[in-house]
Amino acid sequence: MSYRLSPRDMAGLMILAEMYGAPLDVIALMLGVSLNRAYRITAKWQAANMISAKRVRPVPGPSWRFPTKASAEALMGRSVRYWVPTPKMAAHTKAVFQLRLALTGMDLERWICERTLRAEVGIVPAGQARPHIHDGRYFNSAGELWAVEVELTAKNAAAARSSVAQALRAAERADCVGVKYFCRGDAVKNVIRTAAAGLDLSSGPKLTLLDLDDLLDTKKPESASPAARPGLRVIAGGAADHETSQAASRDEGKAVGS
Repeated sequence: MSYRLSPRDMAGLMILAEMYGAPLDVIALMLGVSLNRAYRITAKWQAANMISAKRVRPVPGPSWRFPTKASAEALMGRSVRYWVPTPKMAAHTKAVFQLRLALTGMDLERWICERTLRAEVGIVPAGQARPHIHDGRYFNSAGELWAVEVELTAKNAAAARSSVAQALRAAERADCVGVKYFCRGDAVKNVIRTAAAGLDLSSGPKLTLLDLDDLLDTKKPESASPAARPGLRVIAGGAADHETSQAASRDEGKAVGS
């Protein structure tokens, strides 16, 4: 049996694979549809064997949808580790997903996901420290590449200093303009600000602090649906090529020390 998936379906599935997974309400936000409509759309994705039939609820709220290992590999074009949402990572995974939507909508070209960055690092030899991996990187409307870090809870001072320094070094190696820290609350922001105060920021990548929830509250994802191309047909148990969906967005922030 075959299932007809539109370019918008394929763009949504690609983002879901890149971001590991998401609760149903975030998928509805991504697609710009009601929760009931999102339920029907993801039921079609499941019938096409593109997402897992498991209904995991790692934290209170809507259940999560996430690709099967086979479909994630077909969509991303490489081997991936099996992933299922856990209580420990649910809040952070959801926040990064929401942030991506706020910054780049369903544009597949402007966001570089953590899953891709991790694959680029590859297997680290025993005894060697793993390079810092950003929560994502994105191109803003001016074409500048920024690294992204999402901080939901305050680290201790030593851990914060080390993390910020490593994030900046990784950004410099990747030729990023800077690192944007999206923080949940003033306490978290103050920890990052204090950590950055001990670093030389006179040259190299910029460091910018923003309030995560302020951004998410005021900025809705701009999701353009490609309409010029007919839908793609997916055979149950397989996956098809994705179609890029474009969306425009602005970014804002205030640099530390400015």
